[in-house]
Amino acid sequence: MPRLPIATADAACCGPDCGCHDTPAPAATAAADDLAATVRAKYGAAAQRVLDGAASGGCCGPVSSCCGGAAFDGTVDPITTGLYVLGQTDELPEAAVLASLGCGNPTALAELRGGEIVLDLGSGGGIDVLLSARRVGPAGRAYGLDMTDEMLDLARRNAAEAGVTNVEFLKGRIEEIPLPDNAVDVIISNCVINLSGDKRRVIGEAFRVLKPGGRFAVSDVVVQGELPADVKRSMELWVGCVAGALGDGEFASLLRDAGFEDPRVEMTRVYDVDDARAFLVNTGLDVDRVAREVAGRVGAAFVRATKPAAFALREARAGDAAAVERLLDDSGLPVVGVREALGMPASGFVVAEANGAIVGVGGLEDCCDDALLRSVAVRPEWRSRGVGGALVTRLVADAEARGKRALYLLTTTAERYFPSFGFAPVAREAIPEAVRATSEFREACPASAVAMTRPVARHG
Repeated sequence: MPRLPIATADAACCGPDCGCHDTPAPAATAAADDLAATVRAKYGAAAQRVLDGAASGGCCGPVSSCCGGAAFDGTVDPITTGLYVLGQTDELPEAAVLASLGCGNPTALAELRGGEIVLDLGSGGGIDVLLSARRVGPAGRAYGLDMTDEMLDLARRNAAEAGVTNVEFLKGRIEEIPLPDNAVDVIISNCVINLSGDKRRVIGEAFRVLKPGGRFAVSDVVVQGELPADVKRSMELWVGCVAGALGDGEFASLLRDAGFEDPRVEMTRVYDVDDARAFLVNTGLDVDRVAREVAGRVGAAFVRATKPAAFALREARAGDAAAVERLLDDSGLPVVGVREALGMPASGFVVAEANGAIVGVGGLEDCCDDALLRSVAVRPEWRSRGVGGALVTRLVADAEARGKRALYLLTTTAERYFPSFGFAPVAREAIPEAVRATSEFREACPASAVAMTRPVARHG
């Protein structure tokens, strides 16, 4: 699966969103793998109990809680109780309802429409996938993604029993969604993102697979304020959706960082002292003390956001000069001669525009039979969305249309990015004099910048 770049400022002479991403530290990766293994074991056991027709146990909450709202001792689990309106699940298999591990009802939140494609992250026994499939109708489709074999077996059995055919259950982790870019209209999830040890990657993956204009609409446990340290360390509570929960502001920030617009976190239920006592059972913590400390700070929430609509490329105009210079300057890229070039016909500059704003820019500078690919810059919130790639592809095509022999560029950070567009390193002394004479080549870029070239097919 492709991995998303981390959106960082790219101070290069010619450097779009280059596809590089941070590699997690070994310790962080090991901790995330340990957490995933624990979650898989606990939720796999819960699914197996349902498959075996045993007591419905092990839902979102302590592992003593069941998948339907009642714990083994008969008490009610505050997280999983009363999520679906009366009659909503009447036509679903009992096993799908018993294996409902959530903390909300994302199918109501998402406002699904006929013909849409929906993806449920951490689909469990399939209750939300089946409900979604019925809402989108035969022209739509609902995917469920889960990493637990037992849950996938249960979900597929439930779909067959319900006679729902416009569904597909995929095995995989929510940090690495096994779907292509721009594949779904809506992403839902029910108390699962909090279980991940790498929530930034989960949200980045959600952004990647959503179509432009697509909707992120999940239910999850959210924290308001700070949790005690011993709660955060409790693996039982992490598996039970509490210790790993994001703060409401943190959730919104991660969505914005990934590129989502209008992130909103709406608390739907805040757990009181009695609720806290219920989900602290069998955790090994001081129930009374911790219940008082977490009461009013943890609750269920609807979390919404939208992937911005698609961008469009167009030739830059003189009136774009201020916005283009600002974008280049903010990216640490040279602005030499930009304003003068934009005041001339066929300036060679192309901008990417979304919702009336310039979100990316790149340009060609004519050098006799060759051309210099000038600074390519993309606004940070628009990186990892293909804007840089679209600009480079367009500029290469423009160079071909102008009958150029070759394209050249300088970069300090994107030497691993441009080979995918046919560029290869070149010695500076091998570059034509007309290219080396440009002000960008002579003055704007440091001597350490990597020079690259690409042949261009000539017309005529």
